[in-house]
Amino acid sequence: MYRWLIMMLIWGGLISGLLADAGSLIGIVKDKESGELLPNASIRLQEVNKGISSDEDGAFSLRDIPVGEYTLIVEYIGYHTYQTKVMIGAEAAKLTIDLQPTPLRGREVTVVSLRAKEGETPTAFSTLTNENIDERYYAQDIPLLLSELPSTKYYSESGNGIGYNHLSIRGFDQRRISVMINGIPQNDPEDHNVYWVNFPDFLGSTQDIQVQRGSGSAFYGPPAIGGSVNIITKDLSGDRGISAFTGFGSYNTRKLSLGFNSGLMNDKFIVFGRISQIKTDGYRDRSAVDFRGYFFGGAYLGKRSTFKINIYGGPIEDQLVFLGIPKEDTADRELRRSNPIAGENEKENFNQPHLELLHTYQLNESTALNNTLFGIRGYGFFDYDGSWAPFSYFRLTPEFGFDVIGNPEDQYASEVLIRANVDNKQVGWLPNITWQHARGQVIGGAEIRVHRSEHWGRIQEGSDDLPQAVSGEYRGLNYIGDRQYYEYKGAKNILSPYVQTTYQASPKVAVNAALQYVYQNYRLYDEAFIGTDFDLRYNFLNPRIGINFTPTPKTNLFVSFARTSREPRLKNYYDAAEASTPASWGAVVPQFERNPDGSFNYDSPFVKPEQLNDFEVGFGYRVRGNFANVNLFYMDFRDEIVKSGQLDRFGQPVTGNADRTLHAGIELSGGLEFLRKFTAVGNFTYSQNELKEYVVYDGAGTPIDLSGNPIAGFPDIIANLRLTYGHRGFSISMAMQHVGKQFTDNFGDQSPYASVTDENFVDAYTAFHGVLAYDFGKTLSLSKLSLQLHIQNIFDTLYNTHGEGAQFFPAAERHAFANLKFEL
Repeated sequence: MYRWLIMMLIWGGLISGLLADAGSLIGIVKDKESGELLPNASIRLQEVNKGISSDEDGAFSLRDIPVGEYTLIVEYIGYHTYQTKVMIGAEAAKLTIDLQPTPLRGREVTVVSLRAKEGETPTAFSTLTNENIDERYYAQDIPLLLSELPSTKYYSESGNGIGYNHLSIRGFDQRRISVMINGIPQNDPEDHNVYWVNFPDFLGSTQDIQVQRGSGSAFYGPPAIGGSVNIITKDLSGDRGISAFTGFGSYNTRKLSLGFNSGLMNDKFIVFGRISQIKTDGYRDRSAVDFRGYFFGGAYLGKRSTFKINIYGGPIEDQLVFLGIPKEDTADRELRRSNPIAGENEKENFNQPHLELLHTYQLNESTALNNTLFGIRGYGFFDYDGSWAPFSYFRLTPEFGFDVIGNPEDQYASEVLIRANVDNKQVGWLPNITWQHARGQVIGGAEIRVHRSEHWGRIQEGSDDLPQAVSGEYRGLNYIGDRQYYEYKGAKNILSPYVQTTYQASPKVAVNAALQYVYQNYRLYDEAFIGTDFDLRYNFLNPRIGINFTPTPKTNLFVSFARTSREPRLKNYYDAAEASTPASWGAVVPQFERNPDGSFNYDSPFVKPEQLNDFEVGFGYRVRGNFANVNLFYMDFRDEIVKSGQLDRFGQPVTGNADRTLHAGIELSGGLEFLRKFTAVGNFTYSQNELKEYVVYDGAGTPIDLSGNPIAGFPDIIANLRLTYGHRGFSISMAMQHVGKQFTDNFGDQSPYASVTDENFVDAYTAFHGVLAYDFGKTLSLSKLSLQLHIQNIFDTLYNTHGEGAQFFPAAERHAFANLKFEL
């Protein structure tokens, strides 16, 4: 309670100085050449924390502005930035702002067409704007920044938000969240996961991020179950400039970045780029990272055609910290920083360069053809301790020419370091055509992707007590660092054509319908030693329909239905990297039915695709800078792939189908401008996530009916609130995040952990974070020079953000980061 009182006293003290005279600014924004009114233009006053977007008629209204002179800045994609001085007095200032178009109007509409639009798209969504990113980002990863949006939370393996971080929306983990950058899918085709560490300092090159909740639209090839994240990189800018960022913080965290933009050259070309480095020792022991990032691009801007190329990525090195710790240890300030992964040489090295080619051709005033080509290669390794594994695990047995006395399943070396290597290659083509007509638009397109992978593991380092090769290929040779004990290849081909239409049935009613066909072909082949080879094919048809009703310019109501199917990941079928596990530990074999002769029927896998029927209703109200939204969702699953509460060797949850599950809830969100210089933005989600039909079996084969239990990993409550005060270059912002209780397995109160130590759930927690900032730009006559201080976990609360089974992941204690940003 005292923390809430302190917060109220802080804000009360600030409010006491805000009783000066105030005025207002109203106006419209339009195209200087055509006179067309421009909706969603960004309007802001530089000296105060005041900003708004123009409405659908190009109009805007800023109120409760202290009397004085200000710098007004208006920005709109494809137009020169508008800047002027305005005087705010007792009477309202009225302006008509004419924006001058530039060749940048040819910006790729491939990206724009993927975005949900207020009052038009029948879906629940939120957008993290460029201003939000600029105010809150320092060095943390994308999931942490997104965690303030409705129904969204994250957890950090290292504790301080840098390194491996995991996002969830409505409780669904990121394997069931479609993530795209400029419309290009980023989920790993085999694993479905998103590895945010492979995008080092990417937020520094991000324009905005839109998060859609619930079943995704037809554009998202890997069907979105919990939601979709659509990241758009920085807008093309015709202004020449350079930028620099430097900062330092707790746990020896530091960051340096440099950027440049050539400006518009010869009215046709732009070149831009950024390089950066982020390093930290991490909150938990041995959780250091060293991220080097780059983002380079160029654009050609023609009268009817735009071509853009992006190249980004960066080599990363990080220590392994993927295991949690016992719950009781998280209450101790020393023990909570511990890391069960003890070796200093247990680390990861990885590199994932991306190449994007985006082209738009305006066929005529109503039709545009868009093509995106991309290539992604992800290659690298992680080294981890293998002293727990017997000789047989590494296939160091007489069968393979090694001298072993006794049973190889009972023989161990004192020191072993395993290297697991992966090399992924992926190329794709995303064509679409957009036709605008008098009553709406039609978009038709496809996703075509080809993915290939190579996986192997070997002993990278080992002690002298490893057995020697006395015959065969490695006789008399040092096999360490050379001989693979597993090796296999994977392949996946994806073809997903779609069509989506928006039809304005009347001035107040818009109908949105989409149909997506998905063909996916999985293959595992060239497996060394065992020779497993299977080929799986899936065909899904995903329909979606919604109606958006706008009774007044300030209100809108939508209803929607979507059906989505999603295939299991490759490890659900067969974990080839663990196939050498001793049979006495539990044989690792392909998860398929067996034929009468004992062979596997590769046409009949045990794990089935999950199927979702998603019903959504939403209501929105918006006036000036204030808004409120209410969304209801009812997500009815068949064969949902749920966590069992067990973990594999790398801390990843073991999963399987539940016959029927149900997720239902209400989402509230809103924003308010008040007391002249204050803004408040918040959200609240309450949901129930229940196993309707789910039976598991214990080691003796006895069935355990878990029907009616809560589903692991799904909190019942998620809430956020951010208060911001700004005045003449100074701003202070404080955020509150609350996440309710979440179980770490599906047993609920029946858990074997619960009866003794209450270890099968993460306790509800509330944390506060803040930002102090000052913009020196006006004082020093520079475009931008700002100083920021970010403080995470202000009240130094000890809490856990995630758990799997009996393993828990603690959040860092109070920590800070100070940075200086310069733009010219």
